[in-house]
Amino acid sequence: MIEHITRFCRSCVVLFVAVLVMACATVDTTDIEVVGKTRPGTDFSNYKTYTWLESAQIVNDPFGQWEPPDFDADSVVKKQVDRELGKRGMTLAGTDPDLQVFFVAGIDMVDPVWREDPDRALPTLQNVPKGALLVVLIDGATRVPVWVGVAGAEIRKQQEPGTARKRLEYAIIEMFRQFPDK
Repeated sequence: MIEHITRFCRSCVVLFVAVLVMACATVDTTDIEVVGKTRPGTDFSNYKTYTWLESAQIVNDPFGQWEPPDFDADSVVKKQVDRELGKRGMTLAGTDPDLQVFFVAGIDMVDPVWREDPDRALPTLQNVPKGALLVVLIDGATRVPVWVGVAGAEIRKQQEPGTARKRLEYAIIEMFRQFPDK
């Protein structure tokens, strides 16, 4: 009996440590704001296929601090959007797609903001880099946008590629939570 209790206690300790490690490994996403909007009257049950249009990046990064080494934001965005559209029964098509997908990423590394400083009586001016991602789904036949997702967040300087990827994936997942059900 004592042996069973000892094994149970060891299992609980192992489980507790695993949960603690997972909690420490989470990425802060509290600054990420997301909005998704649908064109009124759009019937998404008609959309089964999509293709990618060219993407655009608007980057003001005079100090080269935006994209961590070995991190390709474009491929992360495309992979995550592919995954989200796939969850909704859509497939990538080469010709005659029902939807066309476009995204724009904008980053401004020089964005001064007044922030409270607990060590000073007055707020101080600090550089808080900002980034935004816009994902647009366009009807393939009419060329009219039918859904737009927007995410904005503070850009964390020199963050690890894994952290940048997780924050970007989180933003896209949250965007598509606001995607209409078929």
